[in-house]
Amino acid sequence: MSEISDSAVEPGNVGLSEQALQTLKDVVDDELVADDDPGLQELLKLHAVVPNTHRPGYWILLDPQQTAQNLLWSGINEVTGILGRLANVPRITEALTVEHDRGKWRDGAGSEHFEQPDQINARLDKIMASATEELLTAQPRKRTKSLLTMALPRDSALLERGCTMRTLYPYSARVGIHEPKWMKEMAKRGASVRTLSIPFPRMIIVDRRHAFIEDLVVEGSSPHAGWYVTDRAVVEWIAMVYDLYWARADTWSEPLDHTTQVTNPIQRSILREMVAGWDQKQIANRLQISEKTLSSHLADLRTRLGLKTTYQLMHWWATANDNNSALELHSRERPSSFPGPDPSPSP
Repeated sequence: MSEISDSAVEPGNVGLSEQALQTLKDVVDDELVADDDPGLQELLKLHAVVPNTHRPGYWILLDPQQTAQNLLWSGINEVTGILGRLANVPRITEALTVEHDRGKWRDGAGSEHFEQPDQINARLDKIMASATEELLTAQPRKRTKSLLTMALPRDSALLERGCTMRTLYPYSARVGIHEPKWMKEMAKRGASVRTLSIPFPRMIIVDRRHAFIEDLVVEGSSPHAGWYVTDRAVVEWIAMVYDLYWARADTWSEPLDHTTQVTNPIQRSILREMVAGWDQKQIANRLQISEKTLSSHLADLRTRLGLKTTYQLMHWWATANDNNSALELHSRERPSSFPGPDPSPSP
């Protein structure tokens, strides 16, 4: 006869299903219970019964107090695990946020990061193929013959469609092997080419709607990495920066020196960089010239001025008429600090 009355174990008053309650009565009444009985499976999960090793198919009810203690410890361990996972939420959120923000840098609504030059060139080719107005390029480093050869038909096609083109090169490109030929050829086809004797960043701007700039964001990225920018406000700002550099550059087809000046543009840049505190190796790298060329320019100035040391040369430069940034501006250009967009600049 059952020792557990119906009133003691009504459904809903305990955490057991009706099937488990019925199986529990069968176990206590020493009834045969099949191994796959759903109620039995529920009791086994609670560790409330164990098999009778002497009588297969029969089960033994364990001490309820021991079962309750096991359930309590199981519940405590489960709650502890949950609390531990909740305690980790702030750290997990922080780690996810860092990576999420880094991902936004690489591919945001107004910019896209490219790690390799072939990725940039593929996107640039696509953008230039649909250009209708203007191409602005600033190339601070020497370009190889293969790059210039690849760029020539692409740039020429853009000019043939009626687009304007302005290209800015470092002063050292004038004495290069391949760049002068490219500049001369592009000038014949209608492009405006200038050289600048101060450091400037690399940038490409198409129709003032698309810009390609160097990567200054992603730490440890490839030296050839860059950003493709489409945000209109940012692109216009980049174009404004380009115009500032363009205004200080020397036109390719015009003489560089004036009879009233002792120095030429590259020499003035060298002296300004020295005043800024850069050493000769750093200056040569910033101006894209060799240290030997830099030393030759300094020696030439000392000879022409009758000076013996670089310190004397720097003293002369401090009060020289050549030390005037206005000499770098063309008289026909407006000397504005922030020039606005100029779709049809004079060459």
